[in-house]
Amino acid sequence: MDTKTRTIFILLPAVLLLSILSSDMAYAQSTPGTMTPTNLNATAVSPTQITLKWNPPMQNYGKTIVGYKIDREIGGGVFDTLIDNTESTFPTYSITGLVTGTTYTYRVSAVYSDDTSTDPSNWASATPLPTSVAPVSNTPNTSPKINEKFDFTPSDGTTLYGVVITQTDYLQLETSKEPRSILSNDDQTSLPINTDLAGLLTYEKNHQASPAIPAPLIATAVSATQIDLTWLPPEESYGQPIIGYKIEWKQAPGLYVSIEDNTRDDSTKYSVMGLTTGTTYTYRVSAIYATATTSNPSNEASATPLATPQPSPESNIPPPSDTTPLSKPSQPSNSNNSQQSVTPVLQNNVQFDFTPLDGTTLTGEILTSSDYQQLIVIKDPRSIISNVSQTSSPINNDLAGILKYQSIHTPQSSSQQQNSNYTQPPATTQKTNLDITILYGVITSVVASGAVGIITWLFRTKVAKKIAKEYNFTIEKFIDNETGYVRIRNAGQTIEDCDIMCDKQVCTWLDTDMDQPRHVFSGSIFVARLPKDSEKNNPLITILSGKKTIRKARFSDMAHGNKIDESEDSL
Repeated sequence: MDTKTRTIFILLPAVLLLSILSSDMAYAQSTPGTMTPTNLNATAVSPTQITLKWNPPMQNYGKTIVGYKIDREIGGGVFDTLIDNTESTFPTYSITGLVTGTTYTYRVSAVYSDDTSTDPSNWASATPLPTSVAPVSNTPNTSPKINEKFDFTPSDGTTLYGVVITQTDYLQLETSKEPRSILSNDDQTSLPINTDLAGLLTYEKNHQASPAIPAPLIATAVSATQIDLTWLPPEESYGQPIIGYKIEWKQAPGLYVSIEDNTRDDSTKYSVMGLTTGTTYTYRVSAIYATATTSNPSNEASATPLATPQPSPESNIPPPSDTTPLSKPSQPSNSNNSQQSVTPVLQNNVQFDFTPLDGTTLTGEILTSSDYQQLIVIKDPRSIISNVSQTSSPINNDLAGILKYQSIHTPQSSSQQQNSNYTQPPATTQKTNLDITILYGVITSVVASGAVGIITWLFRTKVAKKIAKEYNFTIEKFIDNETGYVRIRNAGQTIEDCDIMCDKQVCTWLDTDMDQPRHVFSGSIFVARLPKDSEKNNPLITILSGKKTIRKARFSDMAHGNKIDESEDSL
């Protein structure tokens, strides 16, 4: 090998190594350091005080920040711990009692709940001087925005509007809330707080949705004819991939119409267009799995397309006992050099018609946006809201008044005794009274017999058919690896909250390995596993829909089926 060839062989690995190192360095320079506090800034705000401010780390790897550690340089790049834990998640800290004219250098690390901490931030220095003062805001005559206002939606979709808490509580809420709880429309505010972190976490705990359904579903009117739906996928899909979602519109109480049988993708957004302005629409969403089965539906979500953009609802946090307004219109200045014009504040209220079950409509009712949103959620499903529009007119009712009216005008379920308006004719002779009595008895008997016949006919036909669903399914048994199984094939109506009982024990669904009730939809096939060795005792197999028994059979009397096929075994 000559000298030239040997040189090439020696230089080639070196060139490759340098190219790899340079690319790694370029990548490192382009990747922001989000695992530590960033942008630490030190400001001397008085002759003896420095205020530190920084940005929290953006990547916590699932850990919870409980405070920050403050280090101060003691010389030559050596730092000593000044504060072990600020015990606050607010990214600012003030250090007092300093020596005027001395330069101080600091760094900050985030402290986690497991007592570990991040690497330190950048260094920041400041020198308190006799002339040091706190920075003055450039915006005159404005109140300091010290709190955070936002809407809070836990996974069951019951939104709290206009929540106001401290910024410290808000930062803590971002890291301690459940993953499927949504924070939206957040902004800084000078309004007083109306709850705290503990109150929100308690509300969240009481409003959790099942992990096996899409949640929370949120409906937002984005134009006069369009509503956008957004949701989060189920947390628990039992190992089955989601291939789409089913979107349903609530046409009437208990009646849902599918407007999209399968979106055919895993996107969690859907737009409904061509709607009628002023009409309230309610929707729900179900996940569709690769096995052609669907999850239980999400929470219901409602929205009303309006001609003008719908404002964010006011706070529905319970207000203080007094009714003092949070702010008043500013008064004209007494100065001769300036004059303020007072702009009237529009009242973002909602006008609508309200019809309870008995059909007596209240027209032109006006509520606040927050009361209207509450009414949509808690009203009787049979009560109708129509002709909805936004208005600046003052309110003429409240939520309690509407609900009281609904209660008065909703017929009770129990039958009420009717008073007869029959008047006995005046007595003439004893024979006349006897004839009238006999005639009245005959008429009463005929009417009663006819009524009984009509009721019996209704019960045996239409009413009975409505009450008793016409189920159409088969059940079969098989034994595999010395374990008994029951397979149900449903070709009829959906069997809601279905359980398969083996004597007094609940069988386990094979695909979920759980013994919880489930919906057995039309066209679906499910397999349940019997408790160990129970098939040897010829148990009584009972098919339940909720608490209602819809079929019973002894294990030995059931038809024989094939063993678990590949599709069932893969569930």
